[in-house]
Amino acid sequence: MSERPTTTVPRGTPARYEVTVHRDVRIPTREDGVTLSADLFLPEGAGPVPALLTVLPYRRDLAAMHGSPMQRMFAARGYASLLVDMRGTGSSGGAPRPPFDQDEVEDALAALAWAADQPWCDGAVGMWGESYGAVMAMRTAARRPAGLRAIVAVQGMPDPERDFTHPGGTRGAAMPLGFWARNTLLAQLLPSLDDFDDPAEQERWTRRLAAAPYLLDLFRHGPGDPVWERRRVDASAIEVPALTIAGWRDLFVDGSVRAFERMRGPKRLVAGPWMHGSPQFSPVAPIDFLGLASSWWDRWLRDGGADDGAPTVSLRVQGDRPRWLGFPAWPPPGSTLHAAPCAWQHTGPERPDPAAGALSGLWATPDGPFGLPLDQHEDDAGGLCATSPPLDEPLLIGGRPAVTVTRPWRRVSVKLADVDPSGRSTLICAGLERVPDGAAEAEIALAPTAYEVAAGHRLRVVLAPGDFPRVWPSHPSGASGASGPGRPAATALALPVIADRDAVEIDLPEPDPADAPPAPPAGEPAPTAQWEITNDLLNGTTTVLVGASAALAAPAGRGHRLRIRQELTATAHRTDPAASSVTGAVTADVTTGSGRRVTLDIALDVTGRSVHAAGRVTRDGETLLDRHWRA
Repeated sequence: MSERPTTTVPRGTPARYEVTVHRDVRIPTREDGVTLSADLFLPEGAGPVPALLTVLPYRRDLAAMHGSPMQRMFAARGYASLLVDMRGTGSSGGAPRPPFDQDEVEDALAALAWAADQPWCDGAVGMWGESYGAVMAMRTAARRPAGLRAIVAVQGMPDPERDFTHPGGTRGAAMPLGFWARNTLLAQLLPSLDDFDDPAEQERWTRRLAAAPYLLDLFRHGPGDPVWERRRVDASAIEVPALTIAGWRDLFVDGSVRAFERMRGPKRLVAGPWMHGSPQFSPVAPIDFLGLASSWWDRWLRDGGADDGAPTVSLRVQGDRPRWLGFPAWPPPGSTLHAAPCAWQHTGPERPDPAAGALSGLWATPDGPFGLPLDQHEDDAGGLCATSPPLDEPLLIGGRPAVTVTRPWRRVSVKLADVDPSGRSTLICAGLERVPDGAAEAEIALAPTAYEVAAGHRLRVVLAPGDFPRVWPSHPSGASGASGPGRPAATALALPVIADRDAVEIDLPEPDPADAPPAPPAGEPAPTAQWEITNDLLNGTTTVLVGASAALAAPAGRGHRLRIRQELTATAHRTDPAASSVTGAVTADVTTGSGRRVTLDIALDVTGRSVHAAGRVTRDGETLLDRHWRA
């Protein structure tokens, strides 16, 4: 199934091709009778060209309703672009694997070998993706398959346990068991948004309805479960050229940088102040990612690795004087500033707030292009703070800060903040670790960053027993107790500092306006978004509410439309942390081009001790699924 050219290259861009899209291309696997589904984007009249492969569990037909903008844009620049559904997801056959399973790479290897052998491919293949797609690109590169020449990993991570499911060794809350659980269950229950009436699609949909959601797997395999070691990616085995994109305000920033550090082939790191999502479309400091990645592909898939003169490391400085700096390596050259927060000004309550964390924003619980950290002042007040005297001169931090904590709680959240003269506190970076029982001291590594603190501002180190809604709240616990003279203290701060002489200012272009994402369907309501933080003073709770609605349309000629409304609420209880919860709801309505109607209702109710999900699916008024999952 194919579409005739639908994308005309805007004037003034480096691309020269119109794009033809072939929907639901079937890719064979090693398992007899099981094929993968892909959308193939080809540049018209380009002849055999390099192929760019992305493999995801998030459904290529749903991506098509968003316009699959990157696949189209890469094809317009002369690359065949292939977006593939993993087995058991979307329109691909076979049974789904557990999330982040090491055998998922078999799907990518099959798609890669198939693409390299097609007449429209010249034999060179690159692999790329954002988030899960970046994990798949790295996992595939670590297998060193023939034909894979280079990768681009955008905001990925090598360790699903540490970086996603159980950050810092403690059970995650709103992201893995809320946002991601809800969104993947929606993708599982939705019918085909391509050929709805095709019997094969109906059969695959029916099989998906009976599968267990990812939520159960994530919850059943708690912190320290041996399964997580088997799901890690060995980034040290990656030898092909790798472009790594990291976001300072992304939940995977530490994982992205750790992966970069371990890669052993030619590599480049670009890190900016982005949340979880493409830097091409970021509302903050967007860059021409399309051009950046295309240059990478040109270099390694076409030009034989000719040096393009770009710095190995490009960092966007946050804070005072935002700018791009280039460096020959990571971490940037410089020195380490050692400070003693125990000599600073100390403030904090007798009992630290177990519900603190909501003002950090949605960087660790992403659900849209919003949610940057807010003024940390109130959250700071709930923790144990050490605040420095005003700085005599600007301080340019570049790398991973580390804080030494004596008499730590068993779980310690550490935040580094920039406090301006008016008292506004801006989050620089944070770290979270579960400390071994009985430890008298712990060094907590914070997330990597590039941030300039202005002269006259102060540094602040904040210790808290948790970070909600990133992880479940709990009362401070440890050998030292929750209060009194034995409570935790930050005794040392190691700051990686960059000197002006070691920094070279560079320029990364902004996106071309012609590369803006497609507009919403005509006649449909504009997307809406909601983010609220509320405090119940009587019941001692803090609630974070995030909601969104959208209307989407299938590519021309199919007539399918999808309307969706989703909401997620995370509530922390100060007096009874065990009562904290994450709840979610989704309603979706699909109208097909043939006049059929499918409705979905999804509900989540999750605590640190149990999960409950419910799904109801109707087709033309007939109930196909009404099921509950519990763990």
